[in-house]
Amino acid sequence: MTSSSAAQNSLRDIFLSHRSANKGIVRVLAGDIEAEAFQGRALLTWLDEAEIRPGQSIPSLVNAGLECSRFFGLVMTPDYFDPSASGWTDAEWHAALHGDPDNRRARIIPLLLEDCPYIPMLLRHLNAIDLRPDNYQQGRRQLLAVLRDEPLPRPVSHRGQLIASGSKIARSTLIAERAVPQADPDVTTERLYCNLLPVERLPQYVYSASLAPELMRQKKDGSFAMPSKSEIKDVIREHQESGESSERYMPAFRLFEERLFTFHDLESPESPLVPVVDEGDIESLDMPTFTGDEDLRRLLLSLLNMALARHMVHAGLIADDTKKGRFFFPGKNGGENVISWTPRKNKASRTVAKPVTKDGQTLFWRHLGAYLQIIYLVNRFYLKISPTWVITDDGHTPSGGPNIGKRVSKWTNPERNLQVLFHVRFWTSILRNRKAGPISIRAGDQFIEIANVPAVIQQSYGIAGDQKDLMRLLDEEAPLIAAEEEQRAESATSSGLAGEGSDEDSESEEFEGDLEELDAE
Repeated sequence: MTSSSAAQNSLRDIFLSHRSANKGIVRVLAGDIEAEAFQGRALLTWLDEAEIRPGQSIPSLVNAGLECSRFFGLVMTPDYFDPSASGWTDAEWHAALHGDPDNRRARIIPLLLEDCPYIPMLLRHLNAIDLRPDNYQQGRRQLLAVLRDEPLPRPVSHRGQLIASGSKIARSTLIAERAVPQADPDVTTERLYCNLLPVERLPQYVYSASLAPELMRQKKDGSFAMPSKSEIKDVIREHQESGESSERYMPAFRLFEERLFTFHDLESPESPLVPVVDEGDIESLDMPTFTGDEDLRRLLLSLLNMALARHMVHAGLIADDTKKGRFFFPGKNGGENVISWTPRKNKASRTVAKPVTKDGQTLFWRHLGAYLQIIYLVNRFYLKISPTWVITDDGHTPSGGPNIGKRVSKWTNPERNLQVLFHVRFWTSILRNRKAGPISIRAGDQFIEIANVPAVIQQSYGIAGDQKDLMRLLDEEAPLIAAEEEQRAESATSSGLAGEGSDEDSESEEFEGDLEELDAE
């Protein structure tokens, strides 16, 4: 073996200087370091028990380890700085400090594994990596970043006053004023829930056909004109009412470039669209055909939202004819409607429709609602959920007017991350119709499957140690959020909301898609 290859084989990334009493925790740290890669190889530590074999010279190998290691890890615990009979730890950190007393090359890395009441004065100026139990994972990531030569966030000093009760400056503030605070975000994974549910499976096919020749109208110039959509619906109804079909519902379809598109299998003799299509000109098109073309994708979104609208009506909600994609709960038996649902494991309840009365007279109704819209975002389809409230005069027909939208927004703002999750999980339970598994929506003869857990926005920075299991917390918080929501609604309705109508254009974007008339299936 050549001297250069021997030097390469002896190279270590960090020398772990420690006391024998801390051997167990240092082994864990060494294992975590060596489980990570750097420049196409595993990171390597110098740990005495793994390097010094019986019969070998301890001073010689320790000296070699100090010289061949890129960094010197000073594992600080109360034991480390206690006087020892052997003096090995003192010799190791003295040797590391001797070549660079001010640590200008930043080779020495203090690693704080336990509370350390005493640190020698020559080492106190060094910024330590906190590897104590509560901060171990964050400290481990910071150490790995140093060993991989990755940049760290630069500390930015922002000074302020912490005022104690009695308007006096607390002593902790005076100490903080002399310190160098790090105000940059921590390098930690932060996950924020959003109001999007990922679509996991689309219908496999979209069927297309030209219209039946007998439906085409001949113009004076000899050319043929397409019938209107209402005329096509009339033919479908006549076919169903004549007894030739057992079905009694209006199928979802779109007309585009003189052809009909639908999720219903047009080749099936049981198709409700049989009387309006040319059975000799039927195509089945797969999803890539539609997702890759902008115009066809808009058509596909329209069909998907039609299926969604029918699903909501079948779940017992009212489709608002005045606002595309808005659905709301009706009252129950002429009175308030309270829904029982499960945020995670525990049962909760929510008032979703309620008459607002005064002196025994019903002034108006307020209904929990949402704009529900399937959208296409960054090469994927999502169900977007935008909660809202709807005001009606009679419990069914939405009111109109210029001011209600602004006041209704006060019922839901401001929204915290947990409240967003609360709304999304509630509407997920309604969409699932209280069944287990993903949300399954019938689309013609096929199905759309949507995840019941919302998408998350993941970012690399946040506040370390501030992350909470919101899904678990939701079980505890759901009743409180519902109570706060009810209190805000009561407060808003008691301040003169009656008779002002509804104008909520600012609450949700309109989307492309004809919801069609929703005849009962």
